[in-house]
Amino acid sequence: MKKSVLVLIAFVVTIPLTLAGQNPPPVPPPAVPGQAAQPAPPAPGTNPLVDYTRQIKYDGLNLSVLLVNNRTVEVLFQAPTKYSMRARANQQTLLYIQGTPQKEVDLSTAFTIEQDGQPMTGTATNIKNFATGKVPAGQRIDGIVEFPKKVDINKPFTVKNGHGEVQFILTPEAIKALAPPPPPPGK
Repeated sequence: MKKSVLVLIAFVVTIPLTLAGQNPPPVPPPAVPGQAAQPAPPAPGTNPLVDYTRQIKYDGLNLSVLLVNNRTVEVLFQAPTKYSMRARANQQTLLYIQGTPQKEVDLSTAFTIEQDGQPMTGTATNIKNFATGKVPAGQRIDGIVEFPKKVDINKPFTVKNGHGEVQFILTPEAIKALAPPPPPPGK
């Protein structure tokens, strides 16, 4: 059952990440007289995959590190998987890791998060090619790393891996988007 869920997660997660891209949208070029203006890039907070994704750059590999939360679960997963993933993400910190090496790489699945000087070690779950060791060029990497506690999203935190690290500093809009909705009037 667990393998079935992980395969389903891999399929459901890879499609939106591929379509959304893993980097913020580029700045449009200046308008040329006589041509229609380019549409403005999306406003912050409109694409949760961009708002909560950072890159760890290796030699030959860019690993996308996505903070799984209530907003990203809605984009990445379908029922019934999204309900269990949402519950897990509300209890602990989850990262979704994805990348495709341009050349053979020596991958490490040992991830830690450091916040306020306190390290926290994660546990990796292999979805596809997410195991410590060599990964051939062109082979997609997909996995989830679970941490025992929630990070404080109001404070910066650093995700570290054997070959690199990336700091998450969420924008005020991204933090606000994760706040619970206000109670209904009269409650």
